[in-house]
Amino acid sequence: MSLIRVNVKLFATLRSYFPDYDPDKGMDVEINEGATVEDLIRSLHLSQNEARVIIANGISKTMTDLVRDRDEVEIFTPLSGG
Repeated sequence: MSLIRVNVKLFATLRSYFPDYDPDKGMDVEINEGATVEDLIRSLHLSQNEARVIIANGISKTMTDLVRDRDEVEIFTPLSGG
């Protein structure tokens, strides 16, 4: 199976999982072609309870959506407010 590369940008407390994380650059991640958003989250060792809002190339994604080579993926914690 081929590897693809995606650029991941993390927001809020998710950044604390990666001490050398650069929010301006994000981080390039290699993953198997055919991987889902859920596979990507798992490969980063993030909790699905924390990594709940996923945007790829400006479009909201679900855990079962595929990630594609060169996607720009933004991962957010659940939003709340009042």
